[in-house]
Amino acid sequence: MKSKKRAFFFTLLLLMVCVVVQAQSLQVEGTVISKSDGEPIIGATVLESGTTNGTITDLDGKFLLTVKQNAEITISYVGFKSQTLKAQGVLQVVLEEDAEILQEVVVTGYTTQRKADLTGSVAVVSMDALKTTADSDPMRALQGKVAGMTITGNGSPSGTATVRIRGIGSFNSSQDPLYVIDGVPTTMSLNSLNTNDIESMQVLKDAASASIYGSRASNGVIIITTKKGKKADKVKVDFSANLTAQFYTSQSLMNVCNSSEYATAMAQAALNDGLDPVLYASNYGLNLNAESGTPITVWNPSLGQYVNYTVNGLYDGYINSKKTMRYSDTDWLDEISRTGFSQNYDLSLSHANDKHSTMFSLGYKKNNGILKYTDFENISARMNSSYNVNKYVTVGENFTVTYSSQADCAPMENALKMAPIVPVYEEDGTTFSGPVGGMSDRQNPLRELYHNKDNHLNYWRLFGNGYVDIKPFDGFVFRSNFGLDFYNSFINAMTHTFHSDIVNNDIAKTTLSNKNEVNWTWSNTINYNFKLAERHDIGILAGAELSKQSSIDFSAYSEGYALEDVDYMWPNAATGVMKNTGAKVGYRLASFFGKIDYNFDDLILASFTIRQDGSSRFGKGHRWGTFPAATLGVRVSKWLQKDWLNDWKVRLSWGQTGNQAIDNNAQFGLYVVDYGLDRVTSTAYDLFLQGSGTFPSGYRATQLANPNLKWESATQYNIGTDFTLLNSSLYGTIDAYIKDVDDMLISPAYLGVI
Repeated sequence: MKSKKRAFFFTLLLLMVCVVVQAQSLQVEGTVISKSDGEPIIGATVLESGTTNGTITDLDGKFLLTVKQNAEITISYVGFKSQTLKAQGVLQVVLEEDAEILQEVVVTGYTTQRKADLTGSVAVVSMDALKTTADSDPMRALQGKVAGMTITGNGSPSGTATVRIRGIGSFNSSQDPLYVIDGVPTTMSLNSLNTNDIESMQVLKDAASASIYGSRASNGVIIITTKKGKKADKVKVDFSANLTAQFYTSQSLMNVCNSSEYATAMAQAALNDGLDPVLYASNYGLNLNAESGTPITVWNPSLGQYVNYTVNGLYDGYINSKKTMRYSDTDWLDEISRTGFSQNYDLSLSHANDKHSTMFSLGYKKNNGILKYTDFENISARMNSSYNVNKYVTVGENFTVTYSSQADCAPMENALKMAPIVPVYEEDGTTFSGPVGGMSDRQNPLRELYHNKDNHLNYWRLFGNGYVDIKPFDGFVFRSNFGLDFYNSFINAMTHTFHSDIVNNDIAKTTLSNKNEVNWTWSNTINYNFKLAERHDIGILAGAELSKQSSIDFSAYSEGYALEDVDYMWPNAATGVMKNTGAKVGYRLASFFGKIDYNFDDLILASFTIRQDGSSRFGKGHRWGTFPAATLGVRVSKWLQKDWLNDWKVRLSWGQTGNQAIDNNAQFGLYVVDYGLDRVTSTAYDLFLQGSGTFPSGYRATQLANPNLKWESATQYNIGTDFTLLNSSLYGTIDAYIKDVDDMLISPAYLGVI
């Protein structure tokens, strides 16, 4: 009887729980249609606000979603204005087309344009891709999202990305695009920039779009605008935090040999070369005649049959004669890797009204790399503000200060090539093992990582600009902008002693390196936009710009330390050889540029750009380069006026850009003093063939002077089209281009004898 009562009680309780759960959730059934034609919208996103709970509409524009009681849902679709509604059992949602999409304004170099008026190949990047990225470099979050732009990473925790726009355009090692952050140009990595500070990003891919930056635009231009305060009654506070785990997957790692497969390959290679595999293997500390061990089978070409061996350590299970390293089966990729964790924290405060706009942000990111003993840490603070002095004058600034520290090491090649028969440690469990006998002198990759863990590269970066805008009348803006990019880096790179059979280092060494680099840019521009006869929109840009780079490098080498401690290994404690090097280099750039944009009734779009640059890197007769560009666009949809054709534009462009990415001293003849004993590089020669052993010394040339050194130039032809069809349900961009690079800049090897 009691059991029946108990069963009845639990059944009743279960029913009550189900009722409560049902009461706490709501099933929403709805349809999403277009206001303009009443047709269902396929693939619209329906999302419970504040959550990741969502769905999309089917072929009939219908959806079914279970949400919490009193929840709100947001319905969105490309080309339409989003709607947020209170959840109900049945919803009929009507989305209105977003007419402002074509009116969206984008930055295209010293000025802005409507997105609809673009006639060059410009990609406008959605910032949604960057909101929750764990990458230290914001460019890596764009991987695979911009056509024609290739982004790769090397797996380091610093997250520095290699960016290539429309392929490799030069022999020169410098292939990176020009980054323009709030009007300040730079080619340095963006891993010190706080990703959450970015408001918008545009990629100028063709020469016609990038030519306004002439001298440094041959590899493309990426324009970044940071966030500013937006009008609100109260101070807006934003905070975000994320934690990401990173690790190698089995698909991303190369499938390397284990010890048995490695021994099989060596024995087969020896037999193929007509060598004795037993003798060959003994050079690697292996015994192929061991009575016990791992069996292997190889093909003997001379006998025409398979031969069986067993493999083990040559010295009673050890691979070295000292018997400190046992025959092992080491997965070196597994030994050097780990699960890395990336932490990002961002805080921002912003406020704006009719008089001023202010934003302050603070960011912290910490990335423990997927390779052991590697890490990256960054702290950044940014301040943006602008103030309307009166209706004619506005002043503002954007300023960032960042501190970064990184320990980086890339022993992947050694991990792939080190024999698996070598253990990680010797028998004592602390001494790192290494190659033996006839093996190539590969370094133990885990030892490389471990000994590098204290070699942190620390650097400060100050980046920003101050500007004044003067607007004496409608459509006219004069801007004077001064930008500064200061970089200071320091590292004490220590080389520790180690002994691992045939690979040893008996001398503790340090190399102190310090670099200070200052880049400033001062630009003055005039923008004037006006109309003629209501149907002709004309925009005129004229400007001048001065840039200067000054870089000081200093390095000091010391060796011989009684203690190998991070706090002790400084030059004043060294007892051995000490050397130092240093240099101050830099260059200057002067530029004049102009642009005319023309729009006839949103039907015919055209622009012409010209820029002239003078660089101190080239000889006196070749310092100036001129880079023109022209574009033409036709909005075909303006002619056709079809219901299914929202927008269709055809574009043609031609342009030239320049490249000055070569050493600051490339035009000069260079000589060095070298008193070494190496007869290949030494300046000491027995000129009189006396055999006295006392040689006169002097200088030797390392580079011939080249007063005819001049600009590298790239010419691009581009044809493209942008289309939006079927109420924005089908949209895209297609581009075809030809890129021709002339007068490539290279640094040829110097021939001592011609």
